[in-house]
Amino acid sequence: MNSKTKYLFLILGITGIVLLVFNSVKMWNWSNIKLELEISQILFIISLISFGFYFILKKKRKFLTRIIIGTFGICLVLNLYLVTEYYQALQTQKRFSEYSKLETCEEMENRFATDLKKGEIKYFQFGFGYDIELDKTLKNKYKIETFGMGCSIQSEMICYNKMVNDYLKEKHNDGIIDYWE
Repeated sequence: MNSKTKYLFLILGITGIVLLVFNSVKMWNWSNIKLELEISQILFIISLISFGFYFILKKKRKFLTRIIIGTFGICLVLNLYLVTEYYQALQTQKRFSEYSKLETCEEMENRFATDLKKGEIKYFQFGFGYDIELDKTLKNKYKIETFGMGCSIQSEMICYNKMVNDYLKEKHNDGIIDYWE
C-alpha cells in the first residue's frame, strides 16, 4: 500500500467515523433521514470489512482498495449531507424560537413590520396535519417560510397570520390563505 492510499484511507476513515458518530447521536430519531443514516452505517461497515480483507487477500488488493475508497467516499458524502440537514433544522428552530418569545398581538405586529422590510415573512400552520401544498405555494410564489404548529393554537401567531393574509391580498391580490383555511 503506497503512502497516498494510506493517507486517503486515514482521512476518509477518520472523517467518516467522526461524522457518522455525530449524525448517529444527534439524528437517530429523525424519521426523514433514517434511511440515509442507515445506508451510511452499512457502507461504513462494508468499508471496515473490506479493509480487514485487504490484509488477508493479497491478490485482491486493487479491487478491495476500490471498494474501500468507494464505500468510504459515499459514506462521507451521505454524512456531509446529513450534517447540512441538521444545521438547517437548527437554523429553523432558532428562527422559530424568536417568534415563540413574542406574547402579544402588538409584538407580532411590530415583528411583521420588521419581517416585511427584510423580506422574511413567516406563516404558522395550525391543525392536525401539515399542509405541504400550502407550504410549497407560499415558499415558491411568495418566499414565505412556513412553520407547522400542530394543534396548539397561539393567538399571537394567528394575529401574525392575519397580517400575512392581508398583505397577500393587498400586495398580490391573492387570498390563498383564506382558501386553505
